[in-house]
Amino acid sequence: MQAEIIAIGTELVLGATVDTNSAYLARRLATVGVGVQRITLVGDEHATIVAAVREALTRAPLVICSGGLGPTADDLTREAIAAATNRPLVFHQTLLDAIAARFAALGRPMSPSNRQQAYVPQDAIIIHNPHGTAPAFVVEHEGRLVAALPGVPQELQFLMDQALLPLLRERLGLHEVLLVREVQVSGMSEAQAGERIADLMAGANPVVGISAKRGRYTIRIAARAADEGAARALIEPVLATIAARFQGNLLDQESLEQRVGRRLLEHGARLALIESDPAIPVLRALSEVDGRQALALALVRPDLVPTADYAATARAEAERLLAESRSTIALVALVEPGAATLRQAAVALATHERAEPIVVTRGIDFGLPDAHAFVATLALDLLRRQLEPVEPAT
Repeated sequence: MQAEIIAIGTELVLGATVDTNSAYLARRLATVGVGVQRITLVGDEHATIVAAVREALTRAPLVICSGGLGPTADDLTREAIAAATNRPLVFHQTLLDAIAARFAALGRPMSPSNRQQAYVPQDAIIIHNPHGTAPAFVVEHEGRLVAALPGVPQELQFLMDQALLPLLRERLGLHEVLLVREVQVSGMSEAQAGERIADLMAGANPVVGISAKRGRYTIRIAARAADEGAARALIEPVLATIAARFQGNLLDQESLEQRVGRRLLEHGARLALIESDPAIPVLRALSEVDGRQALALALVRPDLVPTADYAATARAEAERLLAESRSTIALVALVEPGAATLRQAAVALATHERAEPIVVTRGIDFGLPDAHAFVATLALDLLRRQLEPVEPAT
């Protein structure tokens, strides 16, 4: 079964507030086998909300709206859902009494505008809200359901878990589960990673996808089945195929930082690190995991300006660092100085076992906010390859 989510609020479309509610709703719907096919953000405009609800109901048997159930003039979700489903709003004295009782319990006066929260579309299933003044509701329209939940995250989460999910299970006969497993991949481009799982991404169940962030990739496998055990049985062969295809590039459930930190401690390694730019987050990344315990030396060297040959500069500095420090591994990360958008980065790794350092160079767009994190990914993945039986990067 597929659903759509409509997040309502001008603050969302302006970017002033991040829509975390939709992510929560999607995760919880997955537990009853419902996938989300579309998430729509709309502002506090009556006609826009009405159109969004009507369009969503033509595509999905279940639509969940969040936000717009408050007491102010721009809280229009009640009116919009009523209009979209061709029914009037109906006043419920019991709802107003519950709202008034909540204000009395809190020792606060109730404003006249709170009265509008006692209106819901005709024949709606009312979901009482013990943690706020905005009741939720569900409307059945032409064999499809549209639900409205308050936008306050704590209230939305409580009502979703305690009321709406049980109602959906009963009304829609939802007995499936949707199980999602994620694995991490590093040390290749997104295109290369995607090519290795192209045939898997064509499957209908499980569904396989990939997402990228800071030069690292998450492969997501989602399986729908009657129970968790059956869903896991669908996922396991896909995981085995992915493991065989990615081998040393697969991090499984660990982040790159966690893998490197663990391997450093397992090898009893002593790492000497130099970063030419304080924005390169290699030291910060290792400090957030167990890897900091393996650091013998960590320096930021803004004065370390590469020559035109970035690989040669990084190689020479790594050799010098290994010779002068009491370390088993020397790691150097350099970035081209200046304000240019496109700049060069070079990472070199030296050990006593290798005749020459390994060097990786890469052109990076420093107009991107995560540019320095890409440099850290290069460095950490090179370090990982040294600590694991993986063919070294070239």
